[in-house]
Amino acid sequence: MSNDEKFHVQRHSDREVHDRLNINELLDSQYVAHVGFIDPDINAPFVVPMGFARDENRILIHGSTGSRIMMAIAKGIDLCVTVTQLNAIVVARSAFNSSMNYESVMIFGKARVLKEDEKEVALERITNKLVPGLWEYGRTMTKKESAATMIVELSLEKISAKARSGDPSDDEEDLDLPLWAGIIPLKTVQESAITAKNAAGIAVPPHIK
Repeated sequence: MSNDEKFHVQRHSDREVHDRLNINELLDSQYVAHVGFIDPDINAPFVVPMGFARDENRILIHGSTGSRIMMAIAKGIDLCVTVTQLNAIVVARSAFNSSMNYESVMIFGKARVLKEDEKEVALERITNKLVPGLWEYGRTMTKKESAATMIVELSLEKISAKARSGDPSDDEEDLDLPLWAGIIPLKTVQESAITAKNAAGIAVPPHIK
């Protein structure tokens, strides 16, 4: 956690999450991070959704060595990476007090490009985050594929986390109104795997749940 107040939750500071275990659990449960940066070539902001994986005290992000965002990140630009899980729509008696239940993390800093001898471990972490067991099951990545892939690490040293849960916060004077209030839970569910047409006849492997 940063000691700089600028990186702490300002509005509803009581919702700031300080428990690192809870933050790690959120990062481990999600697959997409939104990477925000200022493109140094045109001085304009971009936010790009990218796959990621947490590895101990860092997150790993990968992409093509020829992509604009990876080349920009490699220059050492400042990043703001966000990861969010939406858990429910919160319906109050007024539109103003309606909200969302969520968990979110913001990660700040400059990413470091991994050297060639560091990439295999990182690729294994990213692969098995997306599909556990695929690194061991699938075809080995070629040197050409590895060379075409850039991997960067971003430390979890400077982070800010926030969460909301529970019922709507209606104004006291609204509580007697004969209007419904509550929450609408939301879930992302993994369903049964569907075999590709060009893999017909091959049994779904045990590591694919």
